[in-house]
Formats: sequence, C-alpha cells, structure tokens
Amino acid sequence: MRSIFRSASIFALGIVVGSLAVSTLSAQAYRTVKTTRLMTTDLTGWCDGKEAIVEISDFGAGSSAKHYHPGHSFGYVLEGSQTAHVDGKPPIVSRVGDVYYEAPMQPATSESPAPLKMITFRILEKGKPETVNVPSH
Repeated sequence: MRSIFRSASIFALGIVVGSLAVSTLSAQAYRTVKTTRLMTTDLTGWCDGKEAIVEISDFGAGSSAKHYHPGHSFGYVLEGSQTAHVDGKPPIVSRVGDVYYEAPMQPATSESPAPLKMITFRILEKGKPETVNVPSH
C-alpha cells in the first residue's frame, strides 16, 4: 500500500513539474527595445491626415513578436544585423548600411543575433499606432 501511495505521489509530482516546465519553455522571450523619438511632423497641406515619424531604436538580441505597421516603415541599420521573416516571402537580412522597408499591414517577425541599432522613418495616418502586435493562436 505504501509503495502504491509513493508511486502515485511521484507520478503526480511529475505531472506538476512537467506542466510548469512546458509553460515556461513555451513562453516566448522577445528582444528588448529602447526607442527615442527624434521628430514627428504633420504632413497636412502635402498629404492631409498623415504624419512622418523619425525614431532611433536600440534592440537587444533575440526575436520580435509577430507584428505589422499600419503605415510605411523604412529602417536604416546603424549597428548589428537582423533577419526579417515576412509572411509568404523569403527571409530578408539587413546589415549595417542597409535600408529596410516594411509595407503597411504586412505581418512579420525579425530577429537579431546581437544588439541592433536602427533609425526608422515612418509615414502613417495621424492617430494610428506605429506597430500592432499580431495575436498568437
């Protein structure tokens, strides 16, 4: 009887530890980002309802969450490199000195093996978010 109780206890403990390990391993660790807004300009009179935004971002190593940009987004890589994974397209590698374009509403993820610094220029509708995360299923 004691042997059965011990086996059942070990089995139950294994289920608890296993479920905690799976939830921890399945949690995605996304890269950190620090963004500094350099300028926001209203484009009224030239392109009514739009604005231009210029930012510099420092990304930690790792991957981004799946996301899209409601407006046009152009990035110039200052330091490091990244690989972008756009739905339905081959991976796009951007290195120092490269300009990277993300079309509006195009879901993508990106990853960098080391820290990355990029200056970004965006044109979007005033009041829209710059980036929208795509919910995971």
